Amino acid sequence: MRRIVLLSLFFFLLSAEVEAQTVGGVFGPDVNPGNRELEYRGGFAPEEDATGANHRVHYQHAFDDTWRLRGVVQYADPAGGDFEFSFFQLELLHQIVERQAGSGFSSALRYDVRFSEGDDKAHQLGLNWTNQWNFAGVWRARAIVLLDYDVGDRARDGLFVETRLGLSKRLDNGLRLGVESFNAYGNTDAGFGDFDDQRHRLGPSLSGSFNADWGFHLTALFGLSDAANDDDYQIRLTRRF
Repeated sequence: MRRIVLLSLFFFLLSAEVEAQTVGGVFGPDVNPGNRELEYRGGFAPEEDATGANHRVHYQHAFDDTWRLRGVVQYADPAGGDFEFSFFQLELLHQIVERQAGSGFSSALRYDVRFSEGDDKAHQLGLNWTNQWNFAGVWRARAIVLLDYDVGDRARDGLFVETRLGLSKRLDNGLRLGVESFNAYGNTDAGFGDFDDQRHRLGPSLSGSFNADWGFHLTALFGLSDAANDDDYQIRLTRRF
């Protein structure tokens, strides 16, 4: 039954009238030795007279219990345009604090290098700090600070600042139900502006596994500020090796 529901949602999103949205996540800091995963993400934001989506595929490999490398390819399917390559990104995650007894706290830094496609897009360097707290193996909280810096001919001055927050609970049936918050504040050089000039979104998430090899994650985000989309939806399908 769970598979039928997810597949139905997946094909509905692919056929819906949508506008491209982010396919980022509230990612955690823990690195598991030998971890290898292939993941597809689709991001959709229904808007009037707009059709499009963002599609992302990434593969990650953990070298040990401290370092993990991920390669990301993202494509856009814009309104009235052709399916096109957006960027390739390398992400190196370094766990700097192993999970602590009692508090369940762990922390990591992630270093990003993005190679963008298109004359109007800059390449980027990113530094991200992610933190996680696990409570009795049931509740989990995450807090992330993301900093991006443009490089290349199209580079803009200043740092782009974002935070992401997540709180979730593992249910008795193995599913994890939570709430996620995405907050993009803008550029330090241009000024952050007021709340409605920034992009703030909040909404529920649901994740789980079909079996030991396959997992999923669903997110619905709703705009809290004028600059944010009214509705954002994301689906992820993960294959573990």
